[in-house]
Amino acid sequence: MSPRSRRPVHQKLSALKADLLGSHRRLLAAHHGFVRFRVLRRTYTLVSEPEAVHRILVTNASSYRRGFQHGNLALGIGNGLLTSDGEVWQRQRRSTRPVFDRALLGRVVKIASAISSDVVDRWHAAGRRGETVDVLDDMRELSLRVISQAMFGEELPDQAGLFVATTRASLAVAFRRNIMPLSPPFWVPTRRHRNLRRCLAEVDRFVYARIADRLADDREHGDMLAGLIRAFGDRPDSMRELRDQIVTLYFAGFETTASALAWTLLMLGRNPEVADRLHAELVAVLGDRTPTYRDLAALPYTRQVLQESMRLHPPVYTLPRTAAADEQIGDIDLRQGDNVVVPIHVSHGSDTVWEKPAQSCPERFAPGRLTPQQRRAYLPFGVGPRKCIGESFAMATMMSVLAVVGRQVRLQMVDGHPVTPATEVTQYPGAGLPMHVRPAPPA
Repeated sequence: MSPRSRRPVHQKLSALKADLLGSHRRLLAAHHGFVRFRVLRRTYTLVSEPEAVHRILVTNASSYRRGFQHGNLALGIGNGLLTSDGEVWQRQRRSTRPVFDRALLGRVVKIASAISSDVVDRWHAAGRRGETVDVLDDMRELSLRVISQAMFGEELPDQAGLFVATTRASLAVAFRRNIMPLSPPFWVPTRRHRNLRRCLAEVDRFVYARIADRLADDREHGDMLAGLIRAFGDRPDSMRELRDQIVTLYFAGFETTASALAWTLLMLGRNPEVADRLHAELVAVLGDRTPTYRDLAALPYTRQVLQESMRLHPPVYTLPRTAAADEQIGDIDLRQGDNVVVPIHVSHGSDTVWEKPAQSCPERFAPGRLTPQQRRAYLPFGVGPRKCIGESFAMATMMSVLAVVGRQVRLQMVDGHPVTPATEVTQYPGAGLPMHVRPAPPA
């Protein structure tokens, strides 16, 4: 018999809204890695058992489609790589892969390093005035500036607020529809729906104007927009698909990167011994200069710090799927159309997989240290055919930021400030992240 949660519908929804991450952990701990429940007409199966997760995401991935949650997200970002499925997704992935070439990674390291230096200068000035900085806000601004330069070849500060507003509106609508099955259809003019429609109209005007300007420009460009135009063509019937890819990559390159960096800087502020070792590596390899793409391979501990931060707080904390066919997973008989959720954060925090999982220990990711079970359980970018296409872009960006920040400043959390994860489509510090800033010790 399938393990099920039999709490009333209103109690399930209230628990999910109040503490989604904790609800996942408690349900799966009580039911040994598999739990199934029904909310109105939707059947949900949470799966954290490693072999079952590997089957769903890798060995039998073709038997699962994107989860219904991606359809809700598509209301805001369109039918791009993050939300498409089947043959459309396969074609989009093939077309988009060449955009993330080594030349782009080299450019993004330079871009991220320069913008990080600007942020650090502002932090030093704030520290001298005795002011705190909100690390989450600043990482969002930094990530927007990086993806703007990488995508369009310039920062476009006037449009940054537009994309932030659209992202927040999209996440608000998607998250509410994900956990509230009785949410009204998108055509109903609720306050959230009207706000999202207004934001999308502005985004469309901006993106289509950028495409038109670029198509009228005969010069060579090395940014992501040029690569996407090569990939998806310049035909009138391809403009909507091109728009959706631009918005998708802009969204993915901004929200998840900002969240991961904020959690990482919090970890450094809470663990001075980690900050010390990071600083020592950066000084030894870089001295006083900013990193190049080649330098990243010589910064193993910097990478390990990011890996451990994403284990503790994966920005994308669940991977939703929908069963495309009947299948048995563990003791659960899945039916076609059932919703399957792989809560990454549960696997990342399992005490059967990780020693002292609540502790920050970047050395877990030193070469040769991960066990096969840990490698399977660690999924910050997903796994299998749908693994994040932008992983190398994200890691190059984040390592560049950490290389600049970790060498020049020390951060300390404001006493008494609550750090509670907010869970929308991504996981981020819900009350912001105010921190004290002081210069790093001399080399």
